[in-house]
Amino acid sequence: MLKKFIAKTADLFLGLLVGIYIVLEELVWDNIAEPIYNFIHGLKILQKVEAMISRLDRHALLIIFLALFTQVELLGIVALKLMATGQIIAGTMLYAGKIPVAAFTFWLFNISKEKLLTFGWFRQLYELLILAIHKIKSSAIHRHIVARLKSVKEWFKIRLSGPRLLVRRLMEKLRSSDHFRKSNS
Repeated sequence: MLKKFIAKTADLFLGLLVGIYIVLEELVWDNIAEPIYNFIHGLKILQKVEAMISRLDRHALLIIFLALFTQVELLGIVALKLMATGQIIAGTMLYAGKIPVAAFTFWLFNISKEKLLTFGWFRQLYELLILAIHKIKSSAIHRHIVARLKSVKEWFKIRLSGPRLLVRRLMEKLRSSDHFRKSNS
């Protein structure tokens, strides 16, 4: 009986972790944070900042990274607390507001990863995180949820194709009528 309870509790905990991971990866990262990260990465001014950052010593990089990382995580915790207490809009706005900072922090980590991983404790935490992500992604529950999520996405894609086409045609008509008015004036 105790083994069943522990197994069910472990499955519930794993399911919760997988659910959070999928929401963060599939919805937040893929649809919001990654485009922001790509935008940040492509800015010419940040290429100069990147060169300046690469000249910093590893201790300065660690302090900057940890300050940003801590801020992002604390904002996420506060946002979740707001949502849990019924302040959904405020929590969502706060969470959305932290995404550009998280994307910038991820960018900073990517360009300074080599130096940050020279700290033994940092490397161990990073490897532990990578192992945890691998375990989550290779779990049966993750594969099941991702497969289900893909079928739901496909269902939405099919259902929304008509409205999307209608909006696209409407926008084209608006652009062409606006262009026509400008060329006649």
